[in-house]
Amino acid sequence: MKADSVMRRLAAANPYPDGAKATSEELFAQIITQPAPTRSSRKGYRRSLVVALAAFVAVAVLASTAFAISQWLGGDVVKPDVTKAEYRQAQQQLALPPGVTWPTLHVDPNTVTSRGGGGGFAVAIAQNAWECSWARAIRGGDATAAARARVQAERLLRDNVMVAPAGASENWSPPATSSHPYAVYAHDGGYEWVRDTYALAAAGQPQRLMQRCAANSPG
Repeated sequence: MKADSVMRRLAAANPYPDGAKATSEELFAQIITQPAPTRSSRKGYRRSLVVALAAFVAVAVLASTAFAISQWLGGDVVKPDVTKAEYRQAQQQLALPPGVTWPTLHVDPNTVTSRGGGGGFAVAIAQNAWECSWARAIRGGDATAAARARVQAERLLRDNVMVAPAGASENWSPPATSSHPYAVYAHDGGYEWVRDTYALAAAGQPQRLMQRCAANSPG
């Protein structure tokens, strides 16, 4: 799905079209008067929101990864300047493959994200970059580059990814006390799926790694 199509859908769903201003009280009233979502509608909402967020950061995230939407919603929310500052700070702590540069993070000035969200964007971008570097090295028969990319991808998964507790809501986010950027996976096997994908690639079966790279690459 293209980003402009997603934005048209979001605009059509806007309860305040044509630039109308809504107060926080009005927005809160709208939220609490909505009927409780069913289990199936929550699943559909998660899928739709993941698509919208993917277009927003220009990075698609595999559904099998189950990247938790709590990275952007709920908890201690901050304004775009904080999110962008977190993103820039994370760039000082995370490495990218040779020749790869950090994309500009575009944040709508009228939105908020959870504290730590800027670092979460950076982790997702770095993870995808190293996975694709690994996949390209395997295709090209460059064992040295493949080994380097594998180390970096596994390090990100180990050191910069958290898994939400079992039974936690989709809005769960950890306390904002981490000194390094992190991303959050839902407790549904997504973390294990990525870990196993890396193990398969290291064992000479890179098909899932290559599929993951192709699905998550921007554009």
